[in-house]
Amino acid sequence: MGYCPQTMQTIGLLKNKYLIILVFIVLLGGILRLLGLNKYPVGFTPDEASFGYDAYSLLKTGKDQWGHSWPIILESFGDYKAPILSYLMIPAVAVGGLDKVPIRVPNAVVGVLAILVTYFVVRRLFRSEATALASSFFLAISPWHIMMSRGAFEANLTTLFLPLGILLLLKGFEKNKYLYLGALVLGLNMFTYHAAKLVTPIVAFLFTVIFWKDIVTVSKKHLLSVGTIFLLFIGLTAYTFTIGAGARVSDVSIFKGITDASAEYKVNAYSMGVNPFLARIIYSKFEIPVVRFLDNYVSYFSPQYLFTKGPSEATYGMIPGRGVLYWFELPFLLGFLASLFKAKDKKIHLFILGWVLASPIPAALTTGAGYAGNRSEIMLPALQIIIAIGFYQVYLYLKNNFTRGVVKTSLFFYSIFSLILFGGFLADYFLISPARNAGAMLSGDLEVANFLIKNVPASSTVVVSKSLSEPQIYIAFAGSWNPAEYQTATKTWNYKKLGLGWVDQLPSYKLGNYTFKGINMDDYKSVSEADYVVGKPGEFPNDVTVYKVINLPNGKPGIYVVRSSDLMKQLNK
Repeated sequence: MGYCPQTMQTIGLLKNKYLIILVFIVLLGGILRLLGLNKYPVGFTPDEASFGYDAYSLLKTGKDQWGHSWPIILESFGDYKAPILSYLMIPAVAVGGLDKVPIRVPNAVVGVLAILVTYFVVRRLFRSEATALASSFFLAISPWHIMMSRGAFEANLTTLFLPLGILLLLKGFEKNKYLYLGALVLGLNMFTYHAAKLVTPIVAFLFTVIFWKDIVTVSKKHLLSVGTIFLLFIGLTAYTFTIGAGARVSDVSIFKGITDASAEYKVNAYSMGVNPFLARIIYSKFEIPVVRFLDNYVSYFSPQYLFTKGPSEATYGMIPGRGVLYWFELPFLLGFLASLFKAKDKKIHLFILGWVLASPIPAALTTGAGYAGNRSEIMLPALQIIIAIGFYQVYLYLKNNFTRGVVKTSLFFYSIFSLILFGGFLADYFLISPARNAGAMLSGDLEVANFLIKNVPASSTVVVSKSLSEPQIYIAFAGSWNPAEYQTATKTWNYKKLGLGWVDQLPSYKLGNYTFKGINMDDYKSVSEADYVVGKPGEFPNDVTVYKVINLPNGKPGIYVVRSSDLMKQLNK
């Protein structure tokens, strides 16, 4: 074929058009994830504070808050968190210090980069600009992804690391050096969040099966080296279960308490007249976890989770009562199924579908309220890729079966409907949910810590109620507490020796002039043990004189700071 100026000009225009659309999508995603991070999500969770303080401690001392040098797992409060988020925060903390925005920015940037990477990985998988742009667009406006990107929530990191690892492996078939980077990124993904420890090897296995013909073209030398890198990370992941992660997994596992549950079910069955032999079979300790797993697993694909009720908890900045998908995306899920059955080469469709189906497994293996938006977020962006494929399939169906005018009219009204739903989410998230979800996001805990650090001299003693979740980390965060001193204090918090799972299960523990314990009014009738007492309103007498009130966004009092001298007078009237 000879050179054709008109053809080359058309190609150039198309490329510019696609680039402009991609830039718009990324900018939209950036605005939705980066603006107002100091206010939205409301509150500031102890996990966010802990990740931030660990980053600060690593920056200053090379050790986490417990004195572990450059750890591969963070002990935190006894829940042993994955460490990558804290490492990503170090540059932001170095520049901006310990504050909400520097702590939240790294994850928000990860969310924006995930939009960009999704475009490139889909374009390489499907060789389709339209599908790639649609995938990145659906991720950019995803309620699930927006909410999880705006706080310092480690579960969101995998929405970048997993597709980036896949993209690098795909590029590696052409330039083998990218295979090493792909294995490295996938390996690091297992240290972003606990769910990724299980899902990443599954997705890697699916990738190997689906792209086997491409893999066998790579030299054995490269394959052996790349496989060794990935297996090394799997070995390190397994090692983390021996140094703390295992305790966290067992604490939330569906296998926990099955013996007692089995006995209880059997007794109830006996009382209802069920045959004892049959009851033992139905409610055996082997049957119960299987039933629990299946119930949990199916729930993550239910209409209730996807479209109506959404997550069960308002933690992680999520909104209970709102599905993680938009209703306008439902037809596109059906469209994907049609595309799957029609596709001559189904391998890429099956790979994306397998990724989605594998994603809820870790969440299904855990107990809790269910519908956990954080534990199942590894489903993204594969879910948006499926929606994009379905969108294109629906569009083709309309185009091939209806007139151009009907198609345009349908798309116009569907776009209006979609914009209304999108606007409804934005209004719910930015205007309604801050007041409604303030308690779940522990609004006031950081604010009271900031007040204490600024207004209470170090010579004064303070008792902080353990009703404030993990109050020690807020004090350390608000005061940029000297990490060396904090690490010394943690050595006295011997919660593990007492067989406890969490720091705040200790009866009492100290950090400098702060003591963290339960509040008992009898302790303040005669001799006060501290100069100030901090707790929830319900922990004090109704007519107590309050030194400082920390109000929630809905205007109700959330936390009281009370002088012990005023409290003593009140109790001795």
